[in-house]
Amino acid sequence: MISFVDPLKIAFSSIMANKIRSLLTTMGVIIGVAAVITLVSMGEGAKTYILNQVGNWGVGANSITIHPGKEDGSIPELTLTYGDTLALRQKVNNLQYLMPEFVGRGVLIYGKKDYKPAYTMGVSSDYPFAYKQKAISGRFFSKTDEESRKHVVVIGRTIANKLFGSYSPVGERIKVNGVGFTIIGVLEEKGVLLSYDMDDMALIPSTLSEPVLGVNKIWEMFLTLERDDQVPQAIVDVKKTLIARHGREDFHIHTQQGLIDIVNNILNALTGIVSAIAAISLLVGGIGIMNIMLVAVTERTREIGVRKAIGAKRRDIFLQFVCESVLITMTGALTGILLGTLAAWAIMFALKMEAVIAWRAAEMACLVAFLVGTFFGVYPAMRAAKLDPVEALRYEV
Repeated sequence: MISFVDPLKIAFSSIMANKIRSLLTTMGVIIGVAAVITLVSMGEGAKTYILNQVGNWGVGANSITIHPGKEDGSIPELTLTYGDTLALRQKVNNLQYLMPEFVGRGVLIYGKKDYKPAYTMGVSSDYPFAYKQKAISGRFFSKTDEESRKHVVVIGRTIANKLFGSYSPVGERIKVNGVGFTIIGVLEEKGVLLSYDMDDMALIPSTLSEPVLGVNKIWEMFLTLERDDQVPQAIVDVKKTLIARHGREDFHIHTQQGLIDIVNNILNALTGIVSAIAAISLLVGGIGIMNIMLVAVTERTREIGVRKAIGAKRRDIFLQFVCESVLITMTGALTGILLGTLAAWAIMFALKMEAVIAWRAAEMACLVAFLVGTFFGVYPAMRAAKLDPVEALRYEV
């Protein structure tokens, strides 16, 4: 049975005898592994952040979104109506929430102040449940408010700050496009989602969209089912209902799981590309290790001759130099993992995002480093093992 203990001891002694050179040799591996760990960890952290942000808006595998027009990238003709929402509520089984979006332009006036929010929308009373954004003060309008066309509005924190400063706007009267409304609630803060300020919005009952916002067509419709496995049947019910009403399929449907998969695929591809680029430095580091090992063989020719003269076999010499190469790369890999992890944590902390340590990437980096050390150490080790002991003893550096 081959013993690796003695070759490892000799290899470790050789490395410690040339500390500076060994450290410089490992730098390529350290930089390569650290770059891979940092980039992959940042990619995983960004993916987790985006999916959490999307998930905070109720976007889960149990949800579908209906868009007007064909899915061909062209500007869609708005064909969905309030009547469609009523029909879907009756025809789609296991429906939990249904949230249409009537998107229009709005000017809010309070006293002498006026403000144009990023979004003025007509929505259903399901909004706080479907999008997981409830009123942090006051309340959201009810189904009764919606059906009776009550002039009530719920605003985001950005609007509240612009028009009312530090005072509570609940109960105040404002005008939306010249029509009087009572503010009944302020939405909890959601922050920025993909560069959009989701707190800069005013929401009114969907039944008031046409007289107030001047729109009677739905921009998109969001449906939530009770369970994930009910989505396929819900899609069938939606298509059947809308085609029967419209006479044609002038809409398209996105499943939220599909959108989540798209986000995952894009971020995984980007992470893979930058990781592949960073991994090139491992190859460069491996070439550097081979070069140093060849130098080491030349420098220690007499040592090899002495070892062979006292009984060391070719196998022993070969293992000594392969072990030395592997020790150098594995030391660099472990150091790179540590530095990469710390760098990823620091960067994500500075960006106020969750740090996700890529343990699989760390495992892969160790494996690749081991293979690189073995591969680039074999040739120098073979040269050392083939040295003639007599010629080696005569060699002078």
